Amino acid sequence: MTGNDAADLTALLGEFGGLWEITKTPEGYMAKRRPLPASPLIFTAETVPDLWELLEHGYDAAKLADLLKDFAAAWDIEHLDPGSVWVAVSRGGGPARVITARDLDSLKLGLGRETPGTTDHPAADVGGPADRDGAPR
Repeated sequence: MTGNDAADLTALLGEFGGLWEITKTPEGYMAKRRPLPASPLIFTAETVPDLWELLEHGYDAAKLADLLKDFAAAWDIEHLDPGSVWVAVSRGGGPARVITARDLDSLKLGLGRETPGTTDHPAADVGGPADRDGAPR
């Protein structure tokens, strides 16, 4: 590494080192995007026992019960690891459908879009079909 390379690399690391892991390889230099931090999980509750339950499980058990009531017949729903994603896998014949979401509210929205007979399903949209983001096509 020449003096100019060292100075250029120092400037590059100063400008982009927070977002990228920059390393020297035998072929040259490599930049690998650093993983984005997870957004903070915030719980609110009216009482200490309610907050205790939220903290103990890492999710709102009442929201999960509501979600299971609506979708458990058609979907297997699990929390992969505490602090990671929720996953729903469709039951029944045909190709398996998989939905992942960071929280129960997002999972419920995704399940509603994928489950016929719910008000969130695209077929129930009075304005016409919607793409996966909910925007009209």
